[in-house]
Amino acid sequence: MKRFILPVLIAVFVSLQSHSQITYTSANAHSHNDYAQANPFFGAYNLQCGAIEADVFLKDGELMVAHHPDEIKPERTFHALYLQPLAAQHREGKIYSLQLLIDLKTTAGPTLETLVNHLNRFPYVFGDNKSVKVVISGNMPSPSDFGKYPSWVSFDGRFEETYSDAALARVPLFSAPFSTVSRWTGVGLFPKEDREKLVELVNRAHQKGKKIRFWGTPDNEAVWKELMAVGVDWIGTDAPQTLTNYFKSTKPADSQYTNTVPAYTPYQPSYKSDGINKTPKNIIFLIGDGMGLAQMHTGLIANHGQLHMALFKHLGLMQTQPAESFITDSAAAGTALATGYKTKNGTIGMDATLVARPSLTVTAKQKGKKCAVISSGPITDATPAVFYAHQPKRSMQEEIAADFLKEPLDILAGGGSKYFFERKDKANLGDSLKTRQYDVIRKYAEIANQNKAEKFVVLDDQATLSIEKGRGNFLPLTVKESISHFQKTAKKGFFIMAEGAQIDYAGHANNTGYVANEVLDFDQAVGEALRFADEDGQTLVIVTADHETGAMSITGGSESEGMIKGNFGSKGHSAIMVPVYAYGPQSQQFGGIYQNTELSNRIRQLLEESK
Repeated sequence: MKRFILPVLIAVFVSLQSHSQITYTSANAHSHNDYAQANPFFGAYNLQCGAIEADVFLKDGELMVAHHPDEIKPERTFHALYLQPLAAQHREGKIYSLQLLIDLKTTAGPTLETLVNHLNRFPYVFGDNKSVKVVISGNMPSPSDFGKYPSWVSFDGRFEETYSDAALARVPLFSAPFSTVSRWTGVGLFPKEDREKLVELVNRAHQKGKKIRFWGTPDNEAVWKELMAVGVDWIGTDAPQTLTNYFKSTKPADSQYTNTVPAYTPYQPSYKSDGINKTPKNIIFLIGDGMGLAQMHTGLIANHGQLHMALFKHLGLMQTQPAESFITDSAAAGTALATGYKTKNGTIGMDATLVARPSLTVTAKQKGKKCAVISSGPITDATPAVFYAHQPKRSMQEEIAADFLKEPLDILAGGGSKYFFERKDKANLGDSLKTRQYDVIRKYAEIANQNKAEKFVVLDDQATLSIEKGRGNFLPLTVKESISHFQKTAKKGFFIMAEGAQIDYAGHANNTGYVANEVLDFDQAVGEALRFADEDGQTLVIVTADHETGAMSITGGSESEGMIKGNFGSKGHSAIMVPVYAYGPQSQQFGGIYQNTELSNRIRQLLEESK
């Protein structure tokens, strides 16, 4: 592929990633349990909140508004608190587009029938093509019975429910309890796994063309920010004034960064072995977790227009969708890359039916090759784990660590030492590793010691720090030393997977500087692989990502200044295709657009052809 194609691809992908975001206004505010406000209806209505919610009980033929039966008061009828005020607003010409969500607390049939009778008294407010949209929640009829009610009555969607096309047409939004996603209260960082669950539900609703809300969300700015970042349409609150003020004060902003560290000069490949029709003896597989083309371009700008990844001549594009959704997490994406099988989000080294599938390291070992798995994050996290473990949930990190003893590699390096040495089951896997003749290295700098055993494990939690917080050169050094070690011990060749884990963390944080620093660190590990590939002439280097994180776009910058303006459309993952770079023997096989499983299959085929 001609080298001039790279800037064209960059321009295309940056354009694709600059997608529109929701501009949040009071129209996105959902006044939860509105009747509990000091000024029911009018407080939210005067703020022009887009949605107002009322809980309704049918008692003695009257619709009463309350959260619990013992809170019912004679004067607090649905008619007095909501229907009469809406009618008055209509008469005064002050009606606006509003979703009135009515949560039925008593049996659906009689309660809904009574409600419809009440609403029919105000045909100028409620009906087809009217400004006030009625949505029924709580005790709802079966979806098969939706058609029994007036066409202007809609129903709150549930993810666990099955809908016919006709029933789904009556569902304007999907709702779910926030507790099914997370127990985060807004204190500290939003857990990565929880964010991925949140993104998955948002995408499921949006793929159906529906809006989404969560109930029971902690009512504070930290949580609102996360909900907004992933595109939740209705932000529920018990403090509508505070929320609408927050919307007014929150403006989309670029995350700007200028790299003040002197640029490094990338190693210039010779291209002598690039694209030759020969089966590679060694494969170095480098995965930048969360690294889309915008992230790579961020590194290129930060290093003043120079990057090892910009020197590859053979490029492809890879799709990352999992088995049963549209947006992948790292576990499903990594499993596809490691095994060639699509799977469900959260699953490690198993297909969608939870059958364990062998990774590329197994194929390499069968051909007599040495294997290493390296990560600048916890070695039991999703992407490295899929190359040696098989578990139904990525959160099972102690079980993942134990799996290493069942499917041992020659080198394992990363953080997450507690899952080996400070386990809940009190087992010390360090002793088991030593029994299996592994050197256990607790400080990564000691990897340069020339007296290492043939097999070794590096477990240093400094690997889980960001570059900005002092990780140092863990990733490029460990890649370099693993290559050097295998030169001495791997007569039939080797397979190395090295992950730049924290490009993903930077995308979740929507932090351009964090992205730039992590990409540059990853790129220097790529440089170590390219140097060896030229020296050796029998090594294929493949660089890709498991997925893109943050829906990042580049809205401005200067290569001469090392300055980038990054903008993010999400706090989670996106479905944007990711680049694939290849260098060395058979690198020409990695062009085109294909699924992540196809990339895995192409690598496996080359391993199987190896002698």
